[in-house]
Amino acid sequence: MERTKSRPHRLGRYAAVESAFAPSEDNETLVRHYLEWKSSYAPCAANRYAIWVRRFQAAINKAPEDITVGDWSAFARSLSGRFAPKCVEYALNIAHNYLRFWFEQGRLRRLPLYLARVQKAIACSHAAATEEEYQAMVQALRLKGDEALRDLAMLMLLHDTGMRVGELVALEIEQIEEDASATIRTEKSVQRRRVFWNQGTDDVLHNLIVERINSGALTDWLFVAKQGNGEKAITTRAVERIIDNACKLAGIERHLSPHSFRHAYIHRLAKLGTPDAIIAQLVGHSTPHTIAHYTKLSRPEFSDYARRQFAVPALVAA
Repeated sequence: MERTKSRPHRLGRYAAVESAFAPSEDNETLVRHYLEWKSSYAPCAANRYAIWVRRFQAAINKAPEDITVGDWSAFARSLSGRFAPKCVEYALNIAHNYLRFWFEQGRLRRLPLYLARVQKAIACSHAAATEEEYQAMVQALRLKGDEALRDLAMLMLLHDTGMRVGELVALEIEQIEEDASATIRTEKSVQRRRVFWNQGTDDVLHNLIVERINSGALTDWLFVAKQGNGEKAITTRAVERIIDNACKLAGIERHLSPHSFRHAYIHRLAKLGTPDAIIAQLVGHSTPHTIAHYTKLSRPEFSDYARRQFAVPALVAA
């Protein structure tokens, strides 16, 4: 989760309050009780929740009995503008779960739980990469020759397949088929799907695989980074940096991420009239409904229907 750059990260906006903690109880004790309970059935979630639970408890600095709706509102306001909308929603949901724990312990007395509502956030959409931007990035990386072969292959695969960056970095050499396709495990599920790319991308991938084999590849990963005398699978963060660098080389000023190419891929398919059900299968979404927010602005038929009124003004006026 990334903070927005508009305001610095600062949680010290609360005035000191008189706390009515129980004997031998403080903020960290309260947090620890909750996290121990959470980790008893969801240890991974407990690890992710820890930072936000501690921020919430430190901000209110009160025992559960003394928390009011004003404390909740103040914490929610303190996040607005400093974090992305979905990040704020995530943080408040964690704080709400923390409060529910104390409610079920009978200690949340001054804040009816239904008042600690979490509004549904509208995510900041990733900018879809344009075809012109993609071609400029490809050209910039080609000018660097074999030095940028790995980066060029990743960029071209993201463009041609719409893969998630986590799916990209998990690719192994043996998954690359001779017919310019691969069967991959869909991230966020146990399903598998096939992805396809064009001949130009296949040529670049073939050159990369030959280079990996000739250099004595130590692992089966397709995309690797050096680690001491060995190698490791490249990280998603490294791919983000590679895309940033390719943008700079191509003179692209706006921010693009690996996900920008996934959006562009979906938009291209929508503009070709591909049914949402097919697009969902190609990008690894569970149902067509989950990609509706991607495709609704790209459907040519929407503008066609809307513009029909301008073609027959006399009929409309009648």
